[in-house]
Amino acid sequence: MRKLMRILALSATCLTTAQAASAVTTAQANLRRHPSTSGAVLRVVPTNTVITVACRGNWCRTSYQGRGGYVARSLTRSLVASAPLSGRGTRFYRSCAAMRAAGVAPLKLGQPGFRTALDRNGNGLDCERGE
Repeated sequence: MRKLMRILALSATCLTTAQAASAVTTAQANLRRHPSTSGAVLRVVPTNTVITVACRGNWCRTSYQGRGGYVARSLTRSLVASAPLSGRGTRFYRSCAAMRAAGVAPLKLGQPGFRTALDRNGNGLDCERGE
C-alpha cells in the first residue's frame, strides 16, 4: 500500500499537466527508471505493445509488467487520446473486481479508466470474461 501511494504521488508530481493517451511501441523500447538514456533499464517493452502514456518533451511516463518508468517518445505512436490524468472525469480501477463492482467492465482502449495492466491478453479490452 505504501509503495502504491509513492507511485501515485510520483505520477501526480510528474504528470500534472500531461494528458494520458494510448500508444503502441514502434520498436523495442527500454522502460527506464528516469527520463534519460542514462536511466537504469527496468524492462524491455516489445514492439507493437499497447501502453498508456503521458508524454512531456522527448519522454513518456508509462508502466509495463507492473513497473512504472519512462520510454522514449520517438519509440511510440499515439493511438487514442484519453482523459486527463487528474480532475473531473478521471477514473482509476485498482483491479478487475473493482471495475466489475462499478459495473463498467469491460472497458475499451481509450475509455476513461482503461489500463494496460488490466488488459492481460493485450486485445484492447480490460477485464473481459475469463480475465
